[in-house]
Amino acid sequence: VGPVVVTGGCGFIGSHIVEGLLKADPSCQIHVIDLDSKHNRIHGATYHDCDIAALSDVEAIFLEKRVYTLTKVEAEAEVFATNRQDGNSSMLTVSIRPVTAFGERDNTCMGKTVATCRAGRTNMQIGPGKNYYDVVYVTNLADAHILAAQALIRAYSKPPPPLEARVDGQSFIITNDERILFWDFQRAISASVGPPVKQDDIKIIPRWVAMLAAAFNEWSTWILSWGTKQSPNTREAVHLSTITCTLKCNKAKRELGYKPRVSIHEGFEKAGKWFVGEAKRTEETKKTI
Repeated sequence: VGPVVVTGGCGFIGSHIVEGLLKADPSCQIHVIDLDSKHNRIHGATYHDCDIAALSDVEAIFLEKRVYTLTKVEAEAEVFATNRQDGNSSMLTVSIRPVTAFGERDNTCMGKTVATCRAGRTNMQIGPGKNYYDVVYVTNLADAHILAAQALIRAYSKPPPPLEARVDGQSFIITNDERILFWDFQRAISASVGPPVKQDDIKIIPRWVAMLAAAFNEWSTWILSWGTKQSPNTREAVHLSTITCTLKCNKAKRELGYKPRVSIHEGFEKAGKWFVGEAKRTEETKKTI
């Protein structure tokens, strides 16, 4: 694969895609476009500070007479509308639908759980905790992106294959192909950066109580802030933490050859080491200031 443009390549998932591309082919020419390219840089890639919504900025980087729009589309329908739009030698597109991703440099999902752990609150659980929740380790997700790109290259300039063997114009769900309970996932993240939560220490909050408290927090936050702020504790968050959300990635395994190389628990170990190391680096930086 190459040359490659990765938009948002300094973000959580994007930086792992860049890393995966360079591991697969160290000579691959990779250009990363991001609003702020100072973070999560990977040696071997070329970085550009650029707003992809500004066509003139993109043209200035690539210096080509004609480039495809690099803006992120708002819906899959728009992505697929461009697929083979001008024939078999035109742009081919594919949609990757990941479940919740986690791993190193994940300051959103995993970062919040790590912060909760350090605040000593990971012993809380809403509901009976029997709900499964699919996740994917980030390098497995990066692998899926790369496999999809390679499949598009193989399909380029050729007639579309039968639907059951087609990648372009298709969407693929990506999971780790293994199941974990939602609250076990939260506690496993906690254990990766600190002491594990003992079973006897788990405090179970009934779902209806959590929903009532969330509703109160939402309204009180809205009233006190005159509608300018949102409560960090919402009914939607309670709902998502108590439902089963599982999907199958059979199509990706069959058509892309996708196979998760890192298990969920191996992912916890790798990501936990990164978060522990990051905390030490942050502390050392504070001491030198």
